[in-house]
Amino acid sequence: MSTDRSLARCSFCGRHASEVKRIVAGPGAAYICDACLQLCNEILQDSAPFSPKALELASRPPVVTSAPPQTPTTLKGESTSSETQEPERVVNLEIEQKQQGMTLLLHRLCYYQQYFEIQYLWMRPPLASGFAFVPRIIFSLQDDIGNHWFGDRGGTLLARPDLGNGSEEIIYQGSARFRPALKAESKQLTVLAADPLGLFESPIIPPWKFEVHIP
Repeated sequence: MSTDRSLARCSFCGRHASEVKRIVAGPGAAYICDACLQLCNEILQDSAPFSPKALELASRPPVVTSAPPQTPTTLKGESTSSETQEPERVVNLEIEQKQQGMTLLLHRLCYYQQYFEIQYLWMRPPLASGFAFVPRIIFSLQDDIGNHWFGDRGGTLLARPDLGNGSEEIIYQGSARFRPALKAESKQLTVLAADPLGLFESPIIPPWKFEVHIP
């Protein structure tokens, strides 16, 4: 797939080539500027597994680095958005857990040809004024036949102020996408979900743990 290199931006901070000293091109539409490369080197030299710099980098919003041409073809037969493709199967979950004033609700498990998604709602108190981090949930999954999935690719997290309880609560509606697809013989899924910002709370917020039984 070809891309318009004139629209190149750093994949980590979103700045254009004209706004940084140097920018390095990677595979496809991936780029990194000299400042973000220096930040990555500092993170690698820090022995702490979740340093403040690493968490700040992980919490940044995604950056569109270049604009692909509009063509009807997609990679490996997969639609560019789950919104334009109907799932092959949907399992309603409606499982929730609460801890330290926050609630995580697993809403649906959606099967697609090349991947699967977990759709969820995250309810939490509003972040303090001036807080620089972008809220995010990180997932780790394991099924009952030994398959593992870490993180997510292509997921979304949208603030839904229309669902919140005024100034006392903010609700995020999210979907986490995982590859490869969940196999039909998988009947149980252990889901660990962590809020990276929970490491700064006192006491530290542990990951949520869900046992999902698939009919």
